[in-house]
Amino acid sequence: MSFLDPNILLFLFFTALLTGFVKTGLPALGGFVSVLMVIVFPPKDALGITLFYLLAGDLMAVSFYWRQANMMEFRRLLPMIFIGIGSGILVLKFVNNDVLGLIIGLMIVFFVSLEPFRASVTEWAMRRIFWVRHLSGWLAGLTTTVGNAAGPVLSLYFLLLKLDKHSFTGTIALFFLTVNVTKLPLYGAIGIFKDYYLWSVFATVPFVFVGGFFGRRFLRWIPQKQFTQAILFFTGLAGAVLIIRYFL
Repeated sequence: MSFLDPNILLFLFFTALLTGFVKTGLPALGGFVSVLMVIVFPPKDALGITLFYLLAGDLMAVSFYWRQANMMEFRRLLPMIFIGIGSGILVLKFVNNDVLGLIIGLMIVFFVSLEPFRASVTEWAMRRIFWVRHLSGWLAGLTTTVGNAAGPVLSLYFLLLKLDKHSFTGTIALFFLTVNVTKLPLYGAIGIFKDYYLWSVFATVPFVFVGGFFGRRFLRWIPQKQFTQAILFFTGLAGAVLIIRYFL
């Protein structure tokens, strides 16, 4: 194994910094890390590379915020999350990822567009919270497996529950650490990881922790209202990127 081209190494350095910042400061941006990686690497290679950075960021985020996590909601989501991961493994083996990305993107943009009607939507969803929770858990497990893109799905669900910014970040951190550890052996079993990039990834992974330091400072600084607005904006943007990527 050897190092990749210097320009690719610089890109991985930037990706590591962005991943750390996202994990500890603005979780809804996580989908952009995956999108950036797919631009440079083949889709399945991108999944494997991104997972190493995400795991480093997850460990840092959980160490910062696990005490603020909503453990009850996390436990309620877990069963459908694991079913979603199993569904995602089947998708990776048999289904076109781009079509699934288009469907997920359309769903995300639709739900974000309902923001002006949040009070009515929240009232409707809370009367059906069992089904909303199970659908969100399944979709999160599925999307994180096929594209490391569960952030928008969980962001919308946690905003529905009106979690504050620290509880929001802590609960998402626990979710991603759990699912990303689960994905390691599954990805290995279906041949996602390739040895040609491992040295380059291992050399740049430490910069995830540098980005995480700045992300934590950002979360302390940003007011709750602006945090919610940023989550909605970047969630909608991530959905739009999934749609646009299908037609490119």
